[in-house]
Amino acid sequence: MKINLLLLFAAILLSNNLSAQEPDLVQYVNTLQGTNSKHELTRGNTYPTTALPFGMHTWTPQTGKNGDGWKYQYFKDKIRGFQQAHQCSSWTRDYAVFSLFPEIDQLVVNENDREEKFAHADEIAKPNYYKVKFENQITTEISPTERGAHIRFSYPKGKKSFLVLDGYTGLSGVKIYPKQRKITGYVNNGEGFKKGWKSFFVLTFDKDIKKYGTWENKNNTVLPDSVNAEGQGYGAYLEFKAGETVQVKVASSYISAEQAELNLVNELGADKNLEQTKKKAAAVWNKSLNKIQVEGGSLADKETFYSCFFRASLFSRKFYEIGKDGKPYYFSPYNGQVHEGYMFTDTGLWDTFRAQFP
Repeated sequence: MKINLLLLFAAILLSNNLSAQEPDLVQYVNTLQGTNSKHELTRGNTYPTTALPFGMHTWTPQTGKNGDGWKYQYFKDKIRGFQQAHQCSSWTRDYAVFSLFPEIDQLVVNENDREEKFAHADEIAKPNYYKVKFENQITTEISPTERGAHIRFSYPKGKKSFLVLDGYTGLSGVKIYPKQRKITGYVNNGEGFKKGWKSFFVLTFDKDIKKYGTWENKNNTVLPDSVNAEGQGYGAYLEFKAGETVQVKVASSYISAEQAELNLVNELGADKNLEQTKKKAAAVWNKSLNKIQVEGGSLADKETFYSCFFRASLFSRKFYEIGKDGKPYYFSPYNGQVHEGYMFTDTGLWDTFRAQFP
């Protein structure tokens, strides 16, 4: 009798263990789905979003020019930036955008001249992790949080290593803190916001900054050794030790520069490396995707289903942030004031009225 009870107890423990282990559904998601679009023939008008469910900010590789609604088009073979994004559709403009781009050998700020060639065989596109290796051997990896991202740039050995921050369109500002390995700034590109609206950002680096400066993307004017700049399309550039591998933590806020710093600490402060952020993001996505478990069908059917489920889990986007007191606050685009409470935004009604909402 004792043996039977023990066996029963062991079976219950095993059953509980198995049920606690959620299936890995992230493996079925392909964020490149719907990216092979152009103005003449659209097949989805999406970009390879790297984000958490309903995250305030997302990240994506950029094949199109600054301001182009088609951020990423699958048939193109060159990338010019890795940008913070919020766009619902290629038919609408984006807001609160800036981008980062790694370079070797020499500094090139012009977005048309700096783009680098890649192949899709050297690309991984998942909700919790994006990775690409350029033909020049630079590797970029991105893993998301709700209001930021952990990014890693791996430069080939012996090559001069640069990083360009592009201020995108509209007014922007940057400030470089070389000794603190940090950049702060803001962008205000976007329409429909009250005057004075800014999206504040902060970036911290795990490696020393060797050289630095600012630049503007209208005339591509470079200001060496400049630590502070503000104007139309202003950005920054950094140089690291040759062949360096650099991890970047980045977070943004619509409320204030101080809130951006708090978002970074709250969401990325405990993560010592990108792998930790990637693992946490995978757990969040698996919990979300496991709300629906499908059976039967082919592998392609499963991949299509969960890729669509992923896409339907991006909007409406969180537009609120967690303050020092643990309460939610949001900047209102309607009156330009900060309010306590929750706000959500960004639903592209073009297709969702006949697809997602029914």
